[in-house]
Amino acid sequence: MENEETKNQTTALQSNKEDNLETLATELALIKASIQKRKSETTTLKILFYTGLAVLLFGFVYTSQTLQRAQNKNIDSTLSFLQGQVNHTLLLLENKLHREIRDLEARVDGESRPGLHKSIQNMNQALDQLEPQTTALGILIEKVQRNSNELSQMVQQTQEAAIP
Repeated sequence: MENEETKNQTTALQSNKEDNLETLATELALIKASIQKRKSETTTLKILFYTGLAVLLFGFVYTSQTLQRAQNKNIDSTLSFLQGQVNHTLLLLENKLHREIRDLEARVDGESRPGLHKSIQNMNQALDQLEPQTTALGILIEKVQRNSNELSQMVQQTQEAAIP
């Protein structure tokens, strides 16, 4: 009987070992499948990460180039605008200088615009046409005409003395 019990125990142990081996094999298969699945997921995540990194790098380079082109266009347009302003200013200065040169040449040639003498003559002619309403006003008009003629003669003498 003891033999049978030992046999039963041995059989039970062997069957228990076989069950354990089967359970262990099943667990190993599950672990192997899980590792394969995680390895696949890791590879997929790496691919996604590197693809995203490449897209970000390309986007950065493209944006940088686009901004540089826009800045270059802006600089070009600003430079052309400033060049136009400088050209305009230079033309204005050139015209002003030409006018001043013509005025100086005319003064040197004696063809200046109505000067002091002409203005005094015009003023005296206007005063001659006035009809004094009182004698005081008539005396005042004559005094102004006399003083203006004296001034004109003094200026003319000064100019003649200045010209060698």
